[in-house]
Formats: sequence, structure tokens, C-alpha cells
Amino acid sequence: MTDKDYVIADNLPASINLDPIPDLARVVDVELSAINPDLLLIYPAIDTLDNELIDHLAEQMHVDEYDSRAALSVKRQQVKESFLLHRFKGTRWAVQRAVATVYESAVVQEWPEYDGHPYHFRVTLITAPLPGTESLESLDRMVRMIHAYKNARSWLDYVQFIRRCTGTLKFGANMSIVRSTRITFDLKRTLIAQKTIHIVAGVGMYKEVRINGELE
Repeated sequence: MTDKDYVIADNLPASINLDPIPDLARVVDVELSAINPDLLLIYPAIDTLDNELIDHLAEQMHVDEYDSRAALSVKRQQVKESFLLHRFKGTRWAVQRAVATVYESAVVQEWPEYDGHPYHFRVTLITAPLPGTESLESLDRMVRMIHAYKNARSWLDYVQFIRRCTGTLKFGANMSIVRSTRITFDLKRTLIAQKTIHIVAGVGMYKEVRINGELE
């Protein structure tokens, strides 16, 4: 008997061959029969397969937005992640993994992370250059992938590229100090304050003279 002919439900030991175990075993047999054993052998070897085989696998595994003109490393990554992306489609994780296959530095941010509108998100921190038409096609493909893997209630605001520029900035400045002194005074009051007031009293008589009033 080969592995292909082996049926679990027909070979249960007597100790567990009781309801509902046989029914469960038959369900397992059905699921196992749907697995392509050749695919199990190919999957661990994806990183060693050539372009032609990768293209065939992508078609067989229904890789969304697959670009046969992309770099071989990118295509291999898309094929390897196809199972998980389809399983978790509609989650932030799936969108993040999908955009990373096109732009490795891309980061998915949901609306609370950048003060956006509820149920909105953006893709940012992309450092890859956009030199020409080919890169614009990659950008369009990434946007299609986002819509393929996001859930229906989420809305993409925009895709943002970041440029970090390095260099030396030199600033010149001329500093001067200007001192301005302004003296103001009331001439009339100043002159009055400089007057000498004499108070005279007769000898032999103690007399206090008090003058009240405002000088003019």
C-alpha cells in the first residue's frame, strides 16, 4: 500500500474505532486527498527555481497582481507568500506583506497613527526612487494589490514616498549692536528742585515756621 492509497478511516485501531472518530477520520482523508504532493516538494525549493517555473507556480497558485517582468527575487517572494496572503486577506497584515513585495520599506499606517479619518489608512515611508515609467507601473500595481488585499470598509488615502537628504548647510550673519539713549525730564520741576530755600528766625525767640503749599 502506498501513501496515496492509504485511508485513515479504514485503518483505525479498535481502541478508537468508535463514533464519532471514523467520521472525523473520513473528513481528514478528504482534505488530505486535495493536497498536491508535488507542490509540497516544490514549495521549499522556491528560492532555487528559475523564472519559468516561478511563473507557472504563480499562475497555479493564483498570485494576485503578479508581474512576470519583475525581478526574480520579487516573484519568488510573491509565490511563497501567496498562501498566507489569501488566508489573511482583508487584514492589515496582508496589506503590509503585499506592499512590501513591491517596495520593501513601505509601511501601512491606520488612521489613528496619522490623525486621519476613521477607517482610512495610508502607505508611507517608501524610500525607493521613481525614475521613470517602469516605476510608475510598479506603483500602479502596488495600489491594485492594496485594493485586492484590504477589507471592503477600509479606504486608501494616499501612497507617500519619503526622501531623506543629507548635506552641509552654512548660514552667514552680521551682528551689530546699536545703543540708543534718550533722556527726558521736566525742566520746570528740575529748576525748582535746585532752588535754595532759606528759613530765618529771630535770635532769642524759639519759633517754628512751617510752610505748606506747592512751589511754582
